[in-house]
Amino acid sequence: MDVRLPLAVVGAGRAGAARVRALGESTTARLAGLVTRGDPNGPTYEEVLAEPDVAGVILCTPNLLHPSQARAALDAGKHALVEFPLAPHPAQFRALLERAHKSNPSLVLQEEHIELLSPSQAWLRERALPLGRPRGGTLEFTGSAEGWIADPELAGTPALCALARLHRLVDLFGEAEVRSASLARGAGYRLEVELGFAAGGGVTLVEARAPGGVRATHWRVDCEHGRLGDPPSERPANLFARDLAAFVARIREGAEPYVSDARCLHVLELVEAIERRL
Repeated sequence: MDVRLPLAVVGAGRAGAARVRALGESTTARLAGLVTRGDPNGPTYEEVLAEPDVAGVILCTPNLLHPSQARAALDAGKHALVEFPLAPHPAQFRALLERAHKSNPSLVLQEEHIELLSPSQAWLRERALPLGRPRGGTLEFTGSAEGWIADPELAGTPALCALARLHRLVDLFGEAEVRSASLARGAGYRLEVELGFAAGGGVTLVEARAPGGVRATHWRVDCEHGRLGDPPSERPANLFARDLAAFVARIREGAEPYVSDARCLHVLELVEAIERRL
């Protein structure tokens, strides 16, 4: 008898393909269905949710589809692992958490943040601690402005698309507030956000997307006792597998999430504060 947790993947883009591979290699979960627009003969999302053999879903769809798809999963009694963001606004995030609890207190609703599981983030945590509070400098991200990420009806605002970098900064330096924000648009956009941290100090986050843009992240953060620079180059391995393992452990063992709901809400509140300033 196969005791692995049966999970369906929704979306077959880069993240969805990685999720399918992780399930194929997992000893605790298995692929129980794949919903994709590329396979007209495959199951629909509604069919997957109606399938008794499916214990949960992994949502790898465009950002703004997540709230309604997660809500449908919870209403069907399914666990849900959602590529970030779970929702674009804090009120929606809270509502989904409440819905999960009311539907079934044992249901797990998890927002993915594999960047926090990466070797580069572990390296940054180790270096940041002795360097003390940030005194200035930048975290700069560049990326493409093509495909659904360039469509605000699917991706959401530039501030929402910066969620991963905001999480990384809060992970290193603690809770923050938005001091200023500006947005310049052209073929893509350039977002600049000045953050101040409750423990002291600040950093400027720069997000620049353009057609054909190369995905890269650069750290140039001046701290009390030195500079926090770029971590060593890496080929992150098994990040989706680690996220999957955390999800299964929450379902099977009642394990704690690796990113708390309170932290996710705080970062979404930063997104909302940025949007108010633009």
